[in-house]
Amino acid sequence: MKEQFKVIEIDNEIMTLKVNQTGCHSCEASGGCGTGILANYFNHYSVFNKPYQDGVSVGDFVTLEIPSSELFLRAFMLYIAPILALFLGSIIGMALFPQQEFWHILFSGIGFIAALFACRWFFK
Repeated sequence: MKEQFKVIEIDNEIMTLKVNQTGCHSCEASGGCGTGILANYFNHYSVFNKPYQDGVSVGDFVTLEIPSSELFLRAFMLYIAPILALFLGSIIGMALFPQQEFWHILFSGIGFIAALFACRWFFK
């Protein structure tokens, strides 16, 4: 997968890149679309740093590529792993406390939240 980024700052051999936003911010349905609404809340994730490349100046566009296998792994960790952890936590809760539904719910919630934190720590 390839994506274009705009160089917004160069400082000490570090380029600050901003996602070239063409999708969710340019369409006229972005105000009522779920993806467009969420994009407004997570807009700060569209800026990040990369090592400087020769010949690049502020205002230029650079193209970065992520391998399909890396994209698949990250999508799996973000979407599937928390759901699996939710079910696994529920199964552990049912094994430990078969008659009390509160513990099933609590363990499933703990599993879900633990998976989200693990994803954040693992892919930092």
